Amino acid sequence: FSQKFTMRTVLTPLPAALLALASVPGRAGAFLLPPGRLSPSSHAPAPLSASNEISSSAAISDLTRSRQASFFGFDPPAEIDSDNTPPSLQAILSSLRELKSGSDLRGTFVPHPSSGGTILNVSHLIRTFKGENGKGAAALTPFASYCFGAALARWLLLDGGPGETPDGRTVCVGRDPRPHGERLSDSFARGVESVPGARALYTGLASTPCMDTLVRLGRCDAAAMVTASHLPEEKNGIKMFSDRGSPDVDELMELARAEAREWYTVGLVPPSSGREGVLCSGLVDYLPEYAETLARALRREVGGADPAKPLEGLRIVVNPGKGSGCFFSDLLSDLGADTRGSIHCTPDGTFPESFGVPNPEKASMVDETIEACHAHDADLGVMFDTDADRAGFVLPNGDGAYEPLNRNRLIAMLGYAFSSQSPGCTVVTDSTTSEGLSDFLSGLGLDHVRYLRGYANVIRRAKEITANDETDQVAEVAIETSGHCAMRENGYVDDGTYTAVKIIGLLARSKAAGTGSLLENIAGLGEMEYDREFRLNIADGFLETTSSIFQLIVEAVLTEQCESNDDWTVDTDNLEGVRVRLCSGGFFMLRQSLHDPVISLQIESVS
Repeated sequence: FSQKFTMRTVLTPLPAALLALASVPGRAGAFLLPPGRLSPSSHAPAPLSASNEISSSAAISDLTRSRQASFFGFDPPAEIDSDNTPPSLQAILSSLRELKSGSDLRGTFVPHPSSGGTILNVSHLIRTFKGENGKGAAALTPFASYCFGAALARWLLLDGGPGETPDGRTVCVGRDPRPHGERLSDSFARGVESVPGARALYTGLASTPCMDTLVRLGRCDAAAMVTASHLPEEKNGIKMFSDRGSPDVDELMELARAEAREWYTVGLVPPSSGREGVLCSGLVDYLPEYAETLARALRREVGGADPAKPLEGLRIVVNPGKGSGCFFSDLLSDLGADTRGSIHCTPDGTFPESFGVPNPEKASMVDETIEACHAHDADLGVMFDTDADRAGFVLPNGDGAYEPLNRNRLIAMLGYAFSSQSPGCTVVTDSTTSEGLSDFLSGLGLDHVRYLRGYANVIRRAKEITANDETDQVAEVAIETSGHCAMRENGYVDDGTYTAVKIIGLLARSKAAGTGSLLENIAGLGEMEYDREFRLNIADGFLETTSSIFQLIVEAVLTEQCESNDDWTVDTDNLEGVRVRLCSGGFFMLRQSLHDPVISLQIESVS
């Protein structure tokens, strides 16, 4: 994708975005045109193309403004900056770009009227939200969700054509329990449906791995999950998947910004349903089908004589934190496990203060899961984050207490499992894993590749290693210390529930063999007593200042200290930030956030 698309509708009173709504009966937000105005049937919207680019000449500009005035009854604002972009439009375009977070979109939900609003209202809301100096979190509006829905549909149609089915290309939309997720889902679905040749399905409450799996199963050409994972309730975001691989966010960004420009020309905001439902081509319930794929995987992992109840005799506490993983407790129960001690298994996106947003790394979530395991003498506790693409666990240690199985410990346990299943395989992790983990994996005969942080990064690197015909390496696991984990046998889907399948399978086989605690399998993992991460917020809130301070620390402090201090050694294989090995066997690492004015300092040491 190399073409840059801009708005195209200077020769008709309405841009294609509005014509698409006006010309498709029953589609999202159909407009009734005034008597005597443009007939939709005679002006079908053309796909975006480079030949449709708007002219910057004064004549064309005057023509556009006169037609807008005659159609809408008002003169559009004439505010223009040095780049020939009105500040109100620039605020919207910048806000869209600020939503990019790695391979996903993330921001604070900022609502606007579901109907009858103007594009200037949206711009004003964004600027008010961000403050006068332009700082603050990215604003995720229903309008932004609409633009990205249209962008994903156009992206699918760019190279993929109209699709093999009579309905064209299909996008399935799901969400986590956050209350504003439904409105964002509705806007996204309407954006998809505004593009001729694309349709949207809505599956309601779902998990992120469920949406990814639906694409792999051929139920849709692409999927969008509306979620902000472990972030606070007011946050939300969008993760997208397609049959052509993960959509390029930068490509989608250009298409979304082009869509926003068109609506700016109209001056109106596309309507949405508020919290009254999602307008789309069909409502579906795909979560049970996804759950069945996990059930088949559990039966395969556990084996045994009773395929109907392979988990009979196991006591498992599930703590999904009222998020999208609530179905997992019922799944395990159907397979014979005793899950009566499970907690927080009713979806609630308001995340009551008693426990907050689920995050398997969070000490309070670990502690309450341990408490529930004690109360029911559980063999295992399972924790998920909000959208169930991350997992953490607690296990009995054999001495009457429970300990967490997360971060480096979880990676070590999966390494132990794959050392017999796929001897000599590769485990790809993010950059923040411990020195002790590398030694442990090496001792199992596994190859440890420490790569960049970000689940999409480690998954991409694992795929590259496996696809390299010049080596015989196979990357079975791609995992972050946060609990994001993708396995080759599961199509490299980032799936916390599938991670739970592997750990439960290991537990069931261990119980059947009469061995001790699973934690004994990683007894050789070297762990430091002091393990902390500090997030250093930059006072003025600017990324430029963050970069300057980071470089100052690296060049003026770390380099000089490492050259003069034999106890500090720079890790030259490290790929992000600066990682320094300590003579104690620990390390510390400095990283600059790509999206926030924050410098992260992680330390593992003896004290």
